[in-house]
Amino acid sequence: MRALIVGGDHVEPTRRALEARGYHDIVHWTGRKTSDLTRPFPARVEHMVIVLDYINHNLAKRMKKLAREHAIQVDYVRRKGVAVTH
Repeated sequence: MRALIVGGDHVEPTRRALEARGYHDIVHWTGRKTSDLTRPFPARVEHMVIVLDYINHNLAKRMKKLAREHAIQVDYVRRKGVAVTH
């Protein structure tokens, strides 16, 4: 199963939480590059975690729209939040 983490610099706690839930292919976008806004969406993503403190509003809006279009569950976390909920 594949998950996408958008935002954040040090995402190891979030990565470990996703791995504990069975996600073994985890893609991370820092959200700091302007190219992240036009980056092609990875295939077969089943879950998305958005770290709100590290991305701009336009990228958050795009990710939310893509998640809705692809019926992907999204978790929103803060910088300190490591809990990934289903």
